[in-house]
Amino acid sequence: MFSQEERCIYGRNQLMEVICQLRFPDILKIEAQEPFAFQDAVRGAYPQYAKKVEQLPPVQRDGKMIPQGTVNNYQFISEDGQWKVSLAKGFIALSTHRYARWEDFARRLDVVLADFIHIYQPAYFSRVGLRYINFIRRAMLGLEECSWRELIAPEFLGLMASEDVQSGAFSKFEQTATLSVPGGAKANIKSAPAVLRRTENATKKTTEERVFLLDLDFYMEGNTPLGHAAAALNVLSGNATSVFRSAITDTLHDAMQPGAV
Repeated sequence: MFSQEERCIYGRNQLMEVICQLRFPDILKIEAQEPFAFQDAVRGAYPQYAKKVEQLPPVQRDGKMIPQGTVNNYQFISEDGQWKVSLAKGFIALSTHRYARWEDFARRLDVVLADFIHIYQPAYFSRVGLRYINFIRRAMLGLEECSWRELIAPEFLGLMASEDVQSGAFSKFEQTATLSVPGGAKANIKSAPAVLRRTENATKKTTEERVFLLDLDFYMEGNTPLGHAAAALNVLSGNATSVFRSAITDTLHDAMQPGAV
């Protein structure tokens, strides 16, 4: 599952979203008041502001599901809407729909984390996570005539890799796995055929496209000192590169226009 090929940058990557989330012991100050100091620090790059009140999942105690109330999720969004910083009492995250390369993403993350640490001084990070959500779109890549068996490695296709069954015979299929990966990290990997729905703003017409989902979520648990977060994220990024390359065939790799780093 772990490709040893050298890293490359895809000119036509299939990323729908990339998310980096760092969790820390709850800081009640974030929940108690609007994060005006943090907004002042990031407003130049993320001028749009939104606040979401989200329901926490219930927990089970003594055989009963106990409600956990709500949490404030403060969001700071870039002018073009493609980048978002999310801040809550227990985590900070950076996400984008316009990912090009790890170094560019890491540079933005460095600035956000420096501001966050300066203002809130968390004790440590209890979980460091990096997630790559890929929607493989055959039409976009000129691969409409290819089957998924020609584009996705059999380990990630599961039952769909069988030559005795047509992929169209599956009304629903999803393969999930949690495993340890090099560098002391873990990964939640989901692969499945999916339907991508888009609605045109002008006509309100909805179109559907059959795609293949590769959801690669890498993380490290345990107490990570603030100064070690960058090294942890580099490990996660390297694992993501390795696993993604092992998940696709040379046909798909070539269609995505690989280039030099």
